[in-house]
Amino acid sequence: MTEHGGEVRNEVSGHVGGPVVQAGQIGSVVFHTPSGPPVEIPRQLPPPPRGFVNRAVELAALDDLLNADLLNTDGGAGVPLTVVVSGLGGVGKSAISRRWAHGVSDRFTDGQLYADLEGYRHGGGVEVGDVLGGFLRSLGVREEWIPAGLAERAALFRSRTAGRRLLVLVDDAHHAAEVVPLLPPSATSAVVVTSQRRLGGLVVDGARSIPLTPLTLDESLHLLSNLVGADRIAAEPAAGAELARLCAGLPIALRVAGARLIQRPSRLVSKLVAELADGRRRLERLSAEGDLSVEAVFETAYRGLPSVPARLYRLLGLLPLTTFSAGLAQAVLGREAEPYLETLLEAHLVEEPLPDRFRLHDLVRLHAARCAEREEPVADQEAALRAAASWYLGAVSAADRAIMGDRVRLAPEPPAPAEPFGSSGEALDWLEAERGNLLALLRLAASAGWHEFVWQCAEALWALYHQRKHYADWLETSRLGAESARELGYHAAEARMRNQLARAYIELADFPTAGRELDAAAGAAEAAGEPLLRAIVLESFGQAELAQNRPEAAAERFTRALEIHEAIGRRRGIGMQSYHLGLAHTRAGHAEEAVAAFQRAMSIMEERDDELSQGKIAIERAVALRHLGRGADAAASARQGLAVMRERRVAAKQIKALRILADLAADDGDREQERRCLEQALSVALASGNQAEADLLRERLT
Repeated sequence: MTEHGGEVRNEVSGHVGGPVVQAGQIGSVVFHTPSGPPVEIPRQLPPPPRGFVNRAVELAALDDLLNADLLNTDGGAGVPLTVVVSGLGGVGKSAISRRWAHGVSDRFTDGQLYADLEGYRHGGGVEVGDVLGGFLRSLGVREEWIPAGLAERAALFRSRTAGRRLLVLVDDAHHAAEVVPLLPPSATSAVVVTSQRRLGGLVVDGARSIPLTPLTLDESLHLLSNLVGADRIAAEPAAGAELARLCAGLPIALRVAGARLIQRPSRLVSKLVAELADGRRRLERLSAEGDLSVEAVFETAYRGLPSVPARLYRLLGLLPLTTFSAGLAQAVLGREAEPYLETLLEAHLVEEPLPDRFRLHDLVRLHAARCAEREEPVADQEAALRAAASWYLGAVSAADRAIMGDRVRLAPEPPAPAEPFGSSGEALDWLEAERGNLLALLRLAASAGWHEFVWQCAEALWALYHQRKHYADWLETSRLGAESARELGYHAAEARMRNQLARAYIELADFPTAGRELDAAAGAAEAAGEPLLRAIVLESFGQAELAQNRPEAAAERFTRALEIHEAIGRRRGIGMQSYHLGLAHTRAGHAEEAVAAFQRAMSIMEERDDELSQGKIAIERAVALRHLGRGADAAASARQGLAVMRERRVAAKQIKALRILADLAADDGDREQERRCLEQALSVALASGNQAEADLLRERLT
């Protein structure tokens, strides 16, 4: 503020790099630096079951355990209350666990986490690392800070959950080892695990056990009365008791039987009992209470269906899917499916755990598959499976395009799905939700010899694996794709698949295996005679060299890839290889060459209006400019990149840009500016869940 001839002026001049406040008098000023979006408390519990009755003893036991073990603790780190709810399939383990969890959820102020382990199984085992990855994302850890290895993910999960009040519900565990990494180290947390097994390993280590047995006769009659009306059961007490006995105390069987009676209000209970008494259609391996089976219950419900929903039921039983959508059901049936899904829902043969996500209970799916094998011609069975595969291929390809944009693809573009994705985030979320189904379909297709589908779907799934780092899926899918491409003699596709496989091994630091796959990819690319594929494989070789801190070797690979892109006139490829070459030059200490490479890359990305790539290039260019002593230019480049990464919320790049600006301030002796940049970087690191980076920044600040 200056005074000129009695006139007071409020002026700002010179270069300003941060907030400015102009006022006549100021008492105090507080600047708030940006921190990332607020982290929401996870609320992952599935909806509570409808029409839940009985299980008062077990619910009370869960309450007693909670009151004794959780509320009497002083909190902090320790061992969470862990309860194993075990019992026969269909006995109601998930229902009681969800009912109880919703009743006590308000006691767990840091949220609730949920995982159905069936969707994470690989060859009988669970990819616990994928479960932990989902939990960490829900707890606010940014994707780029989630490590690849199981041990590292488990360690980060323990750090994020120590001392918190969390409720963790884990469905369908087969072994104690699947659960142990999911236990938060907090005496104020609770973990409920459902399993068809006793999980003795957890019990030995202190977990409490609540075995869930089939319902008693009185409990079964209570459930039936609640479903169809007490008067109707009381009118035929002997038939009602026999119906409860034939349903073997399984809630799912009782509900299906009740639905059958509801559909025909005038039907006698004794007539349904007579139908269920026929033991010729029992599921021999899935019995309860001696020789009693639930197959008759499912068969009776099935026989009461009209022809179209009955056929939909049969075809759904053939699909190796944990859940499915109405769109998939329509593709399999070949006509509008939602009205027939409603019929199956009413008969309790299909469940809808989430909006437009349907599923068959394990026992129901087995029965539906038997019906299909018995009544559907073999050709129609295969046609249904191929229809499902085709539907998924179209949806996965559309998701890939929504996420990755204009990248190199070998597969022809299939028909777009009926409902296109509204954003890249929506597409990525859909791929995440369908991940287990897609892997199951790929396995089935590979065993059936549907090689075109396998490699094309595997190519499109790069969008998911590159973003979310599901390494077990990534490796298996790419391997299946490579084998299918080889079976077809399609060298180009084999090169692409082996290159994708190698990129996973590079990220996992398994460089010998990555090298073998890249050698195979290079051979297939040569056999295909495709220069672009050779360039893609060369880029991956360069990535492997750079990951092993061999920048000169990396630069040689990137240069060869660049020459190919130049020869075929592919501008984006020229820009990307120039960027990679700049990284290698910087790592090797050749700052002038790095700046030149970055400048070329920047010009191309500006020409293509690729803002995200411009931001990445600007940050790396700042590093090289600093090495050349061009501090002002380096600061301008770092700020350019920082602005882009803040808008895109790319935490890792924000931190790098702020570190560069802090280093530049330190070079100039500006300790206050250095501290401000480091504090902003710390704020971003904490908000994104990068604890390791936060610790390093705190150390520097002290």
